[in-house]
Amino acid sequence: MTKPYDVVCIGAGSNTLVLAAYMAKAGKSVLLLEKNDQAGGGVISVEIAPGFTHDPHATGYISFQANPAIKDDELGLFSRFGLETFTYEASFASIFESGEGLVTYTDIDRSCEGIAKYSQKDADSYRAFVAKAKQILPILGRGSSTPPLPTGRFFSLLEQSEIGRELQSAMFKSAYDVIESLFETVEVKLHYLKWCAEVMENPETNGTGIVMYQLCGLAHTYEALGITGGSKNLTNALVRCIERYGGEIRLNSEVAKVDIESGNATGVTLATGEHIAASDAIVGCIHPWHLGDVVPGVDPNIAARARQTKLSGHGALNQQIALTELPEFRAGSEYRDAMCVEYVPLDLDGVRKTFDQYRFGEIPKRCISPMTMVHSLKDPSRAPEGQCAMYLYHFAPLELKEGGIEAWSQQRETFADAIWEAFASFTTNMDQDKIIARLIETPLEHHRHSNSMVNGDIIGLGTTIGQLMGQRPIPELANYRIPGLEKLYLAGPFMHPGGTVLFGGRATAIKMCQDMDIDLHKVFEFI
Repeated sequence: MTKPYDVVCIGAGSNTLVLAAYMAKAGKSVLLLEKNDQAGGGVISVEIAPGFTHDPHATGYISFQANPAIKDDELGLFSRFGLETFTYEASFASIFESGEGLVTYTDIDRSCEGIAKYSQKDADSYRAFVAKAKQILPILGRGSSTPPLPTGRFFSLLEQSEIGRELQSAMFKSAYDVIESLFETVEVKLHYLKWCAEVMENPETNGTGIVMYQLCGLAHTYEALGITGGSKNLTNALVRCIERYGGEIRLNSEVAKVDIESGNATGVTLATGEHIAASDAIVGCIHPWHLGDVVPGVDPNIAARARQTKLSGHGALNQQIALTELPEFRAGSEYRDAMCVEYVPLDLDGVRKTFDQYRFGEIPKRCISPMTMVHSLKDPSRAPEGQCAMYLYHFAPLELKEGGIEAWSQQRETFADAIWEAFASFTTNMDQDKIIARLIETPLEHHRHSNSMVNGDIIGLGTTIGQLMGQRPIPELANYRIPGLEKLYLAGPFMHPGGTVLFGGRATAIKMCQDMDIDLHKVFEFI
């Protein structure tokens, strides 16, 4: 058996890296065990051709900017550990088949000017809506970086104010309901419908209404940003922070199970059979579906309820493409101001129907609507001079109707080519000859990459109201603990605050420090 540690973490994704940084800062000896050959989980970079840096998973960052770890540089990632970012003037844009489009700039006036080209009424409605969304955002922001309140208590607090009651109402509506109530023009509806679907749920699912408030509040509060040199450098900054405080990371080390003795988590057993002890805590980035397999002694009823949690409504097919030149949009160069550019057919009903196809495991043949990010435009280190590193993305079924998730190995090229062709049709200069190299990753590759991305769910777990805050993943597990087991904590995208890069490990670290009687103000400067 290797030397014991105070805290051992299963997985070295962004959540556990953040947690480990705080616990190491608190003076604990920390070890992270990662099954892959690089840390970061979804916060990684790859080189698909010499000189080209691509982010195959997390690549655009907005949501985590409200977290004190970023907003206030609580861990010193910027000031001490080399993290650098670049920003965009707009979070997202839509280009339509007509050659027109919309851009949601951080500047609300510029955004409303664009909407007014389609409808002054929609522009006025959006301006009023954003004012409410920004008023709500601090409530959501504070809650996303601390342990969740019990659901009943949270709703009781919301009921005490008019804006709180509006937020509460939105939680039981769909994003589509909210959009329909705000806008009259199809272009504006499509623009926001596609963006809301980026939480990987059908925007017509009840419980997604809050997404419209959150996305628009964030879009007009923070500039969209990317990580200079690739997402791997966000992970590298966290690793430097952990190591500065004495923590360690072991790669190629997959954990098979948690060791439980007399109701206490005492260590872990690796797939190789090696045992590693922990005196204070084990932190498991363990998907709810796997809880009963990895943790002996879990109450069977809790394990069964965890296994019944729902994955997201759809997944993604990502393509990292090295290009000989920058794409030129038929709609004009202004869309380069946006981090994310969606290419949207002007067919509201058709786009809506594609989400049902994903649910039934069908690959859409029409209304293909890709999204791109071209970070090399802002970050020259990502591509050789004059060339381009592009992220091309599209929603996809998690499992295919015929053959399940494994069938993606036969369908990947066909769907990837259709997505490329749809994108190229919105440009004046893109064809197959412009591709230097291409990496295609379907839900099958996502599933194989990370134990958190079960069946290719890149969010980790569905984000409807029944699986958020004090309900995530189930109420019994929402406070990062497993009833009946001591010294075992949970972290990951399937815990509060949820999927995407939110630095949710901070909330688990707060819970751990509270349980260990560690002075929170010595570890969390902005609590």
